[in-house]
Amino acid sequence: MVKKENNKKQNILKKLLIIFLAGVLSLSFAACDGNKENPDPSGTPEVSPTENDDGNQTSHEGDTMKVVFFEIGKADAFLIYNSGATLLIDTGEPEAAEDILKYMDKKGLGTIDYLFITHFDKDHVGGASRIIENIDVKQVYTSNYPKSSGEYDNFKSAVNKKKVPASVLREDSTFEIAGMTIEVDAPLQDVYDDDPSNNSSLIIRIAYGEKSFLFMADAKGERIKEYNGTDPKGCTVIKMPYHGKYVPGLDDLLKKTQPKYAVITSSKDEKEAEETNQTLKDHNVQIYKTRKGRVIIETDGKDISVTQK
Repeated sequence: MVKKENNKKQNILKKLLIIFLAGVLSLSFAACDGNKENPDPSGTPEVSPTENDDGNQTSHEGDTMKVVFFEIGKADAFLIYNSGATLLIDTGEPEAAEDILKYMDKKGLGTIDYLFITHFDKDHVGGASRIIENIDVKQVYTSNYPKSSGEYDNFKSAVNKKKVPASVLREDSTFEIAGMTIEVDAPLQDVYDDDPSNNSSLIIRIAYGEKSFLFMADAKGERIKEYNGTDPKGCTVIKMPYHGKYVPGLDDLLKKTQPKYAVITSSKDEKEAEETNQTLKDHNVQIYKTRKGRVIIETDGKDISVTQK
């Protein structure tokens, strides 16, 4: 009985410490939020999007949006761009920054309008400091759960050094830029009992005309249950949660979102679960795995093409 009570006290103290650290994170970011001209992260876009019958925004006529899923092992980094804006969702581990920067240089992309860090595990935030130091980043948005690590400290240092406006997203938010509608589903809890870092992932949906992309980050059971409870919109492409490991609620998620394509960020050494592959096949979803090469998806808002190399 004494041991159980001690464990309970330790869990309470741990949660209080995490909430305190989250407050420190907000204060740190607030210091570089001054004179910000980017959309208010409260959830209302500055410009109301034009919508089609599916609730998706009409794309810039004749413009193509590209989504690049980098081949960087069991890690996440996704570059989304068209002629009007460039977004980056996560940055992989530290060495992934070189791949991202080389690709951007080759395509003549010198600015990142929005950088989203879905959560602070090193395979999502690891390359952020180098990218911020080498590319003009206009705005950073992050999850609410801080994590003590060298990668996290380097990220904070780079944000403060370059004076990049940065905000913690604690509520669902919607942004509109260059024909894209970006909807961010924020975690409901400050601290999750199970795997709090992964379950604090931001879930991001980007709509471009009739096509849409759903980035599930590393959401696990609790977080996916939350998201399923929001009656989520459908999507054309889903970036599978947690590198393709099988997670509770996956079948329900696919029933609700009905994607045509799925991208899994796994590696040769850490492959996705066979149960995940089978679940996707059961839903007639075409599967692409970054361990087999970089995946590039292009769409003009109506047609869509997928290549892998």
